Amino acid sequence: MDNIRKEQLVHPRETIYFVLVLLVSVGTLILLLFSIIGIIFFAVLTAIMLFLHALSMGGIRRNGVRLSENQFPELYAQAIGIAKDLELSKLPDIYILESEGILNAFATKFVRRNMVVLYSSIFEMVDKGAEKEVMFILAHEFTHLKRKHVHFGFFLLPALYIPFLGNAYMRACEYTCDRTAAYYVQSFDAAKNALTMLGIGTTLYKKVNKEAYMEQLEKESGFFVWFNEKLSTHPHLPKRIYAIESFYNAEEVRPLKESKKGLWIGIGLFAAACLVSIGLIIAVIAGITTFIEKSNIIPYLESELPAGYGDADDLYYGGYTELHEAAYNNDIETVSTLLESGADPNSQDDEGYTPLMSAIDGGSNPELLKLLLFNGADVTLQDAYGYTAFDYAESYGDEETISLLESYLYQ
Repeated sequence: MDNIRKEQLVHPRETIYFVLVLLVSVGTLILLLFSIIGIIFFAVLTAIMLFLHALSMGGIRRNGVRLSENQFPELYAQAIGIAKDLELSKLPDIYILESEGILNAFATKFVRRNMVVLYSSIFEMVDKGAEKEVMFILAHEFTHLKRKHVHFGFFLLPALYIPFLGNAYMRACEYTCDRTAAYYVQSFDAAKNALTMLGIGTTLYKKVNKEAYMEQLEKESGFFVWFNEKLSTHPHLPKRIYAIESFYNAEEVRPLKESKKGLWIGIGLFAAACLVSIGLIIAVIAGITTFIEKSNIIPYLESELPAGYGDADDLYYGGYTELHEAAYNNDIETVSTLLESGADPNSQDDEGYTPLMSAIDGGSNPELLKLLLFNGADVTLQDAYGYTAFDYAESYGDEETISLLESYLYQ
């Protein structure tokens, strides 16, 4: 691995597909701007997806076991090391969740927090001597956050629904994450073991002949095999193992070639699917637009809007204020000015998030915390999940902040 440069870790196809996906998404969003129905449809769809995602993450945060200095401290320390090597600005929240035997892990973003969820069946492998394999999976998910694959999801949403294109981008991202994780764990054997584990389970993976497993790329071919991968967000496991082997051990690995028998059929289906998708979208938008024009619903909706709705004076939403933002960014001067102007230090957004919590999430600057507390910030206020500013400080293990809050908690 010593002859590998960090710049080589990003799979070439990731950059190519990202540009294509970005162009398609931007073009789609521009077209939607010319259709009120398109804007409403996209806004409603996005709102529903965000709500369902937040609902799911809320359950994980409460039910999952969070890795910390007091919860599996040795693995927590290793996770910190990997995060530092990857130059992540902040360690993601790591949760272990019961999975009923399912092997999986994923990275996600919840409001302002990066999260990684490991299913318990994977995490339990630590007790079976597969610590490096678990660290590979963790580093893989960290790379998704480092490369901002999760962050770009919202902006790339339109293109991700185009048959094959979005999935091709996500598969390229998986190759990048595999390469990067193996590099920072310093073991492509652990990488191959971890990927094999996902295919056969946590008991037999060490007995698998990985060369024979990779050779299935040549032996198991045909249209449906090819088409299945094109519809998947992840490359087939033997292909991922072969990609790791080829990247780190190119001199010794035997070249494998996949059968291309189904290629032209696939191209024809792809073209047909694109035409059908475009036709359906145009038909739906045209039909709904005609209905709206004839139903007088727009004037009715405009008459129901509250006075002043749509003004651009307030750049913040959901109760999240300028004071929240300034506190999170450690901008003491702005926080002081806002407080002097009458800003409420106990204002809460829709999730109950206060400026004091925001300041703690932003790095717990003692001077900033004292400024908020002196101006009446309430340590005991709870967010929508029952957490107080004191709980936030405890979750970071910041003794100085805990002591400061305690001095105001018992006043």
